[in-house]
Parts: sequence; C-alpha cells; structure tokens
Amino acid sequence: MDTMNFNSWSLEKKIKPTDLVFTQALKTELQRDLFNRVSEQMAEHNPSFSEGLQFLEQITDLILMGYNDELFTEQPSWTRWKEKIHELRFPLTKSRDEKLKIKFESLPWPAGSKIKFERRGDRAGVEVKLYISNEADLTKILASLERVQKAFN
Repeated sequence: MDTMNFNSWSLEKKIKPTDLVFTQALKTELQRDLFNRVSEQMAEHNPSFSEGLQFLEQITDLILMGYNDELFTEQPSWTRWKEKIHELRFPLTKSRDEKLKIKFESLPWPAGSKIKFERRGDRAGVEVKLYISNEADLTKILASLERVQKAFN
C-alpha cells in the first residue's frame, strides 16, 4: 500500500480551499506547522472526505486550545486516533457518555437481548437486539421492556 501525503489525499477527495476555511484561525508558524504535520499523518490513513474534514477541524480547534504532542498517534489504528482526538476536543461529552453507558448497561434488559451503547451524531443511546420466535417470547420481552422503562426514570 502506497503511503498517501496530504496533497494527494486532498486531490483524491476533491478538497477545495473553502473546505479548509477553519485553518485560517491558525495564526502562528508553529500552529500551521503542527497542523501540517498532523494532516500528513492523517492522510496516511486515507480517511473519507467527511471523516478527514471533521478530523482536521477538531485538530485545528485543539491546536488553538494549546494541544500539541497529544495530537499525534503512535498506534497505527485510524479508529483509535480519531476517538482520541474527539475525546480531547469534547471531554465533557466523553464523561457524560461513560456515565450514560453505565446507566444503560445496568438496566434490566430482557434475557438474551444484546445491547450496544453508541453515539450517533449529537445523540447517545443504546441499540437493542432481541430474538423472538413466538408470541410467548414477545409477551415476556414486552413485560421486561416495561421494567426497563420504569428503571429508566
């Protein structure tokens, strides 16, 4: 796999200067250099257009907030690096999500159900998978979900 640099990534994803307007907030040479180094490292992971821009916007915010070495990754995982940057940029959201995840996981979900905490945009919640093979299963699950509803409040 060829390593991609930022210019190649920008051309491939059809990034326009207006897409990077947020970088105009970087005023010092040090800030711009840091942005360039992180963007080069990001391009090696070849994220999608929207993932890349979101990441670069968060990086710009973090640079302006005074972060520097924390922006780089030693792990090769794009997913983990993205999560780390998001956690640095939105520490209160991370904290609230952890508390909410614990609350959701402690609810009395129906036996055999699979729950998965996740964030979708600006909303956090839980995905629930249930298996129903007959009417009796459905009746039990509905009763169990009513217990979940009561415990939720």
